[in-house]
Formats: sequence, structure tokens, C-alpha cells
Amino acid sequence: MAKTLTALKEISALAVRQHLGEILSRVANQRDRFVIKKAGIPTAVLLSIQDYEDLDDLAQTALEQLDSEYQKSLKQARKEIEAGRYIRDEDMWRDLINKEAKARPQAAKVVR
Repeated sequence: MAKTLTALKEISALAVRQHLGEILSRVANQRDRFVIKKAGIPTAVLLSIQDYEDLDDLAQTALEQLDSEYQKSLKQARKEIEAGRYIRDEDMWRDLINKEAKARPQAAKVVR
């Protein structure tokens, strides 16, 4: 089950230096998030790698939603699927493995 988002906690750069191990543990294990302030000014955010990847996925999805060419390709793909023009994943993997196997001997000849 996904963890609900926690509010950002403010912390000074000095406190980060003094308690880095503890803070990293909280970020990694509890998914705490911190705004690091230097001289009272927010300068950085510390968050777990999972949260970073979630944010990156969200940003990529937003960019895809704004990309008209990408949206056109999705519509075209839907039409092809509805028309029965698609390949099952088992067939795709079989074809890729076969292509790789054929390419390997040729690559070995080039290396020699």
C-alpha cells in the first residue's frame, strides 16, 4: 500500500551536518521530507529516492500529456489495437530473442 505524503519538515543546514545519519535514515525508512535552510533561507529539499522517482514519473507523464505528437501516436496505437493489428508479448519476446541470437555470431566476427 502506498504511503501517504508527509509534509515537508524544515531543518537547518547545521542540524543536517550534525545529524546526517539520523536524517538519512528517516528519509529512507519513513520517507520523511526536509526543506534544508541556510541562514533561514530554503536552499534544498531532501527526499527519498522513491519519492524522487515518483515525482520524476509524474513529471514525465505531465510532459507526455502536453506532447501532441505523443498523444497522436497513442491514438494511432489504439486504432491499430482495435483493428487487431498488434503482437502478443510472448511473440514479441520470442522475436527479440531470435534477432539477438542471429546478431551475436555476426558481432563476434566483427570483434575478431
